[in-house]
Amino acid sequence: MKTTQEMKRITVSLDSETSRMVEELVDKDNKTISEIIRSAISSYYKLEGNKKLKPEVIEIVSELLSEREHVIVDIGLWAAILEELNEKAKEDFWKVVEEIGWEHGIQLKSMGLKRIHDVLKYLESENWFRVKIISKNTYILVLTAKAEDKILSVFLQGVFKAVELPVDILEGNRKLIIVDKMLDSQSELLRKYLD
Repeated sequence: MKTTQEMKRITVSLDSETSRMVEELVDKDNKTISEIIRSAISSYYKLEGNKKLKPEVIEIVSELLSEREHVIVDIGLWAAILEELNEKAKEDFWKVVEEIGWEHGIQLKSMGLKRIHDVLKYLESENWFRVKIISKNTYILVLTAKAEDKILSVFLQGVFKAVELPVDILEGNRKLIIVDKMLDSQSELLRKYLD
């Protein structure tokens, strides 16, 4: 026996772009406007309930996966691969990693990401690390696996060269420390001036 759910009617104002998107979804999915709106609200509600994944992060992850340029790898497998690479990879491999970082940096720059914070937050959505802001010019990247420190350090050197942001990258225990050299040198000049 099927029970009918009581429906409540609401009125929503849409701008022309949102209205166009709704109409496109209605045509594409062969659903009513009400079904599309209910589905959208339900999806948004589920996303908001998951405090670890914000909607903007899901949008980035979806974009990365849909282009088929990225893969999802089990963390145990990832750590095993990195441990082997850290032990046996030759200098040529690390040069390739830096070049890939540089290419990635060019993409980020073309997307308008020109500040260290913005670059790191975007890369954080790729699940390499979690960003902790220590000060105006210092960030700690808490790594997913200890063995990531070298590959990520070399990769980020390439990224920041491409984006033309001078940084120091210091390796710690399962973390990297990123220092904005521009702000650091400005504060050093200020300290010298004040002394």
